[in-house]
Amino acid sequence: MGTACHNLNGKIWLFVEDRFQMKVQMDTEQLLSFKLTYIDDGHEIHVTLVHASTDRHTRIALWDDLYTIATSMTSPWLVGGDFNVIIDDLEKYGGLPVQFNETEDFIHCNNTCQLTNLGFKESMYTWWNGKTDAACLFKRLDRCLGNQALQDLFPNLEVEHLIKQGSDHSPLKRVSKALSKWSKDSYGDIFRQIDTLAEVVQNHEQEFENNPTSTNRERLQTVQADSINLYAVEEKFWKQKAGMQWFVDGIETQNFPRTC
Repeated sequence: MGTACHNLNGKIWLFVEDRFQMKVQMDTEQLLSFKLTYIDDGHEIHVTLVHASTDRHTRIALWDDLYTIATSMTSPWLVGGDFNVIIDDLEKYGGLPVQFNETEDFIHCNNTCQLTNLGFKESMYTWWNGKTDAACLFKRLDRCLGNQALQDLFPNLEVEHLIKQGSDHSPLKRVSKALSKWSKDSYGDIFRQIDTLAEVVQNHEQEFENNPTSTNRERLQTVQADSINLYAVEEKFWKQKAGMQWFVDGIETQNFPRTC
């Protein structure tokens, strides 16, 4: 990647390819908002990455910042990340009753900013508290939103909830069939194994969400461990392939600037 930076408190990181110019427009403890300009034709898209506070009153500052950005937004605008709040009780399994005063804040923000939920594929829930049986709690805390200009520009945009590998959150991904086909054709077995095992992990996650027992959790942890081992092999492969001198055993050896 040609550019790397992070937000005020280091909880949001951004990596940008060389084919884009990037300009940060707002940097706070809960968001990093920037403009991407495609070098070849000058097309622009605005992106806001979110890592919201778990405290409702602190999140109010985030909703205010999003509204400030929206008031002058005329370009395609993508907003995504961990909002730490749900919209309704359908986005939650287990735990205490939903506090609708919190959901109303988020809904009001979406409406005033004219942002639409882009939907998702795979599991409903993107966060799990790590417990089973009666103590189990699932929520949909992570999502992507977009304005009408974004949906007009990318009418086939899809968001996929990936497996919770090494984290209590599900990462978000834009599906790329061409890249998947290229990796399979070029590098064979390791990628096929990862793809196959990812489906197995996903099935076990779904089974655990439907029936969060200790037995189902153990089965999930077993396939997750196998998946971690495969990803470690893949990482070693790409280190050797790309000559990643700056990356040594997961430790950053190059200091990236906070703003770019």
